Amino acid sequence: MTGKTAKQAAIDLIEHLPDEVSTETIVAELLFKLSVIQGLEQLDRGEVVSHDEAKERLAPWLKSSGPNAR
Repeated sequence: MTGKTAKQAAIDLIEHLPDEVSTETIVAELLFKLSVIQGLEQLDRGEVVSHDEAKERLAPWLKSSGPNAR
């Protein structure tokens, strides 16, 4: 998080939102930022899958949930 505490990063994010933002939007923005940070950390640790592996993993789910699911 480049030298900032989690608290300061959250404050910075909130301060850049419009004054009339809802609490729900603030929480959603914070969760999105957390998800991105966690994803980048996973990438740094090498916890990734190839595009082909992702397609293989998703295929059964897509088949059971897609427009042609039975």
